[in-house]
Amino acid sequence: MKQPAILLAFFLPVFATTPAALAQPGPVGIGFAQAEEGTWWCRDGDPNKALACALDKCASESGGPECHPTRWCLPAGWSGLMTVWLPEFHSTVTLCGTSGEAALIGAFKALCAGSPDVTRCDLVTIVDPDGNERQIEDASWPGPSIADPETPDGPPRVVPEETPQ
Repeated sequence: MKQPAILLAFFLPVFATTPAALAQPGPVGIGFAQAEEGTWWCRDGDPNKALACALDKCASESGGPECHPTRWCLPAGWSGLMTVWLPEFHSTVTLCGTSGEAALIGAFKALCAGSPDVTRCDLVTIVDPDGNERQIEDASWPGPSIADPETPDGPPRVVPEETPQ
């Protein structure tokens, strides 16, 4: 009779913790959707749910233009948005899954510097691994193609980057 009691005493903690262990969330990813008016994001462990959520936000907040899923990362890591300015238009670039804020900013700077037609890049948003969003107001970098400020109205003249001697 003691043996069942000993077995129960041994297995009861195992059975009691198994549902809790199974209920723990897995890694969280981040999905982005874009329309002409902006970029929206949602986090979830399931890419379909995260992208559907981002598309729903985009559709309800953008005022009607067509929304498109643009990026998915798992794990979400440090993520963000940057506006890239070209001579004729601008676009939003998303990055996600980086290991830290410095890595995210470094990757954005490298993208800006490595795109020959870019005139300027503005860091817009940083999302930390917990999903906290921070709007950035004062982080911009010149691109390799800089518009000449003395050019009169019309398309900006592209000035090539100086080569150090």
